Amino acid sequence: MPTTLVSRAGVQFKDLEYWNSALLISMAASALVCSPVFGYLVDLSGTRQGPYLFGLILLSASMAIFTVAHSVLWYTIARALQGAATAMVTVTGLAIVTDSVDKRNLGQMIGYIGTAMTLGFVSGPLLGGIVFKTGGFYAVFGMAFGILTLDFFLRLAVVEKQVAARWLNETERPLMAGSPVGGQAHYETELSRNATVKHPTSKGTFALFKLLGQPRILISLWAVIVSNIIVSAFDATLTIFVQKLFHWEVLGAGLIFLPGASAAVLQPFFGYLSDRLGSRIIAFTSFALLSPTLICLRFVNQDTTLHIAILCLILASVGMCVDLSEPAIMVEIQRALDDMEANEPGVFGDKGAIAQAFSLQSMAHFGGLAIGPMVGGFVSFHFGWNVMTLVLGLLALVTAVPMLWLSSVVEEGRNRDAERQPLLTT
Repeated sequence: MPTTLVSRAGVQFKDLEYWNSALLISMAASALVCSPVFGYLVDLSGTRQGPYLFGLILLSASMAIFTVAHSVLWYTIARALQGAATAMVTVTGLAIVTDSVDKRNLGQMIGYIGTAMTLGFVSGPLLGGIVFKTGGFYAVFGMAFGILTLDFFLRLAVVEKQVAARWLNETERPLMAGSPVGGQAHYETELSRNATVKHPTSKGTFALFKLLGQPRILISLWAVIVSNIIVSAFDATLTIFVQKLFHWEVLGAGLIFLPGASAAVLQPFFGYLSDRLGSRIIAFTSFALLSPTLICLRFVNQDTTLHIAILCLILASVGMCVDLSEPAIMVEIQRALDDMEANEPGVFGDKGAIAQAFSLQSMAHFGGLAIGPMVGGFVSFHFGWNVMTLVLGLLALVTAVPMLWLSSVVEEGRNRDAERQPLLTT
């Protein structure tokens, strides 16, 4: 994008950083605004596939505009569509997974999603840079449209649980009813079993305000905001820090993000831990360890190989702490939603509110991404790197305390699906 803004949109080099940041902010702002709207529409719709495909349409439109645009205005529109597409895919994808996965293993599956998202964010700029260098501008978008085509067929291949249940009912009823060995009784048993899968009717409800009234959800959203503030603060300051201290060029400044991103491959394991130990202990531990880790960045202050190694080690630890908390927080949102429905059956109507719950998570995610560069850049510019890392460390420490209000799980000998009461009560 920086090269394209100069060569195709006529942006002056001195204004490049400003416009590149403005485009990223437009994407985050679009996702922030669209997330609650899309969450409600996904919960209201009969299936998830329609919104899932609509997100792909938005992304395809964004890529098409990027391909032909020659002005900052059209690039801004393309970024906004990209943000809307990201919001739709995030909300709908998480809803599909929650519909389909045994809730006792939800954290582990969300961990796989986190790993996939990180791999996409890391490999995108790498692939784009290689293809741009070897094939030019249009080759990059040729690759993009090839990926979109594959994505389209993969989304069509998704069979939702409720759709599969309808197919099962329609295909098994004649066979079971005609079976000479207790066929009708067996059919009724199967029908009763399949009835556990929700078949939404036309009834739905706008549930965002009810969800925001749940303290555990508010705490979880705060954790998401803080995690993304920390991540995006480094996006805005880390490159400048290593260029000043180690005198690195663009390649080295880009590769320094790999230690932090590499921890994402462990997210399925972290999700497994949250399934077995509960959200409380995992989230508290992650933020409690994150605080001193961030503060220790002040000890990287010399242009030596040892200090480069220390920086990489600390960044890997920061990434690990952030990735440790993410599956636990997302599972906690689902658990809080389940508790609200158990305490007040029908509170969210026939269609539930899982997509709206995850839309709040998406809003918190993009809100943190928008705030982080402003916080990190402002503090680092006016007060220095050490003060910035101290501020982020104290923010993580303050965030660790409310994690004690989140839920845990019961011992194996009791009802495995139940949850303990929060350690601290409100």
